[in-house]
Amino acid sequence: MIAKLMSQEFISTRKALFTTVGIMLVVILMGYALAILRVPILDGLGLGAGIGGTIALTPVVLAVLAAHYWRTMYGAQGYFTMTIPVRGRAIFAAKVLYGISASLAAAVVTVALLALAAVAFAVSKGVAPLDFLREGLTMLDPGLGWFIAIALTIQLVFWVIAGAALMSIGAEGRFNHLGFGAPVIGAVALYFVMQLLGLAAMLFVPLGIRIGGPDAGAFVAQGMFPDFLAALKPGGTAAAEPSVLGIGVFLVSLVAGVVFAMWGARSVDRRTSLR
Repeated sequence: MIAKLMSQEFISTRKALFTTVGIMLVVILMGYALAILRVPILDGLGLGAGIGGTIALTPVVLAVLAAHYWRTMYGAQGYFTMTIPVRGRAIFAAKVLYGISASLAAAVVTVALLALAAVAFAVSKGVAPLDFLREGLTMLDPGLGWFIAIALTIQLVFWVIAGAALMSIGAEGRFNHLGFGAPVIGAVALYFVMQLLGLAAMLFVPLGIRIGGPDAGAFVAQGMFPDFLAALKPGGTAAAEPSVLGIGVFLVSLVAGVVFAMWGARSVDRRTSLR
C-alpha cells in the first residue's frame, strides 16, 4: 500500500517538480554555457548565477514538497486524503519516504551540476577541465569525502522527516488556529534546540575525527571537551587549533529523526484536525 501511495505522490507532484526543476536547469545551464563560451562581461555573471541556482535546487525541491504536503494533508485536499482507507501513519510514511527519495535525487543532481560548474570555471580560465577536476579530487581525502556525503545525507533525511512531522503536529486542533504559522514557529524553535543539542554532543559524546597530525582523518573515541578545557587555560594554545572534531552531532540528528518520525505518524493517526 505504501508503494501505491508513493506512486500517487509522484503523479501528484511530478508536474510542479519537473516544471520548477526544468526552469532552474535552463537558467543554470545557460549560465554555465556563458562561462564555457567565454562571453565577455557575461561569463562571470553567468557562472555566478549558475552556481547560485545549483545551490538553491535542493531547497527549492524541498519547498515544493512541503507545500504539497500541507495542501494535501491540511488544505482543501486534506478531506480527500483522509478518506483513503489506510491508517494515517501509512499516509505519513508514504509522503515522508517519497520526500526523502525526491530530495536525495535533487541532491545527486546538485552534485552533478557542481561538477559541471567546475568544468565551466576551468574552461573559462583556459585550464583543461579533466586536469582541474583530477587536481581538485586529489586535494580531498576519500575518507573525509565519504564522511561529508554521509553527514549531509543524514541532515537532509532528518529535515524531511522533521518538516513533515512539524506540519502535522502544528495542524493538530490545539495549534491549528495559527495556520501555517504553527509549523514555522516549531521549525524555528527546533533549529535553536538542535543547535544547542549539537554543541553539547560535539563536546561530550566520545566520537570524533582527528584533525591535523599524522593520524588526521582517523576516528577516535573522544569529543571536543578536552580541547575546550585546554582553551580555557590561561595562555593555552589549543584554543586556535582543536585536535578533534566532535561528530556526536550526527547521533543527535539520527535520534531526533526517529523521534519525529514516530511523533509525526502518531499525530496524523490520532490527532488530525481539518478546519
